[in-house]
Amino acid sequence: MIIRRLVLPVVLAVAMAACTPSQPEFVRPANSPSFPPTQFVDVLEAPPTRPYEEIGVIEVPGEPGTLRTQVLAQIRGKAQAIGANAVILQDKSRTTPASQRLNPATGQMESTGGQVIPAYRAVAIRYK
Repeated sequence: MIIRRLVLPVVLAVAMAACTPSQPEFVRPANSPSFPPTQFVDVLEAPPTRPYEEIGVIEVPGEPGTLRTQVLAQIRGKAQAIGANAVILQDKSRTTPASQRLNPATGQMESTGGQVIPAYRAVAIRYK
């Protein structure tokens, strides 16, 4: 009984950690100044037409099944913390290969794989 009480919380913690999206990694160029946090961050698919400076790169390797909105929320949060006005988003996601296997219990073929593994790279920028 005591072992169950000790093991169950550990198993639950490991299971919940597996469902949590990866934390964003931020790389700031050498000699890049620090900026105060910002409140709003634009997510752009292409560089803006107005002048800007790059202040770093945010990379988020997602876990299979992680929603795009979750990853974008992480990117926005990190970008706000480092003082970015916007991020230029690059989708580096990939799909695992799909395959089929025979389910011995049902005798039917089942498809497996084909799951999207999200991965994003965002160039954090400040408008001039």
